[in-house]
Amino acid sequence: MNIGIPPTQTGPSFLEAIAAGDLATLDAMLAPTATWWVQGWGELDRNALLQGLANTIRRSNERMLTISRMTAEGDRIAIEAEGRFSFAEGLYCNSYVYIFVIDRLGRIVEGREYLDTAVAAQFYPGSD
Repeated sequence: MNIGIPPTQTGPSFLEAIAAGDLATLDAMLAPTATWWVQGWGELDRNALLQGLANTIRRSNERMLTISRMTAEGDRIAIEAEGRFSFAEGLYCNSYVYIFVIDRLGRIVEGREYLDTAVAAQFYPGSD
């Protein structure tokens, strides 16, 4: 099933769904065999990624991801973004580079997430 958005919009739409806290959309955008690699954590399967996103969404009362640059070529999209998440323990701000590989149905089959692990370690134990 095609998710109904052009492949070049898959990456931005995924980040918008994170900011909106829309777990159903995030779930629909990931291919059944999707994998995700995060700097400082390593490889995550689809379920671990969704669980991590759900935890971040649950513990934040405000989320913002602002895209500063995007490049798309073939089935790959690269996005530079600034993130700002409001947690009970404080404001978490980090810079990200996301690499998405998109299948012919517009779903994410692979993701890579680069970030400042020293900043992440303050809010996500075990991230460095």
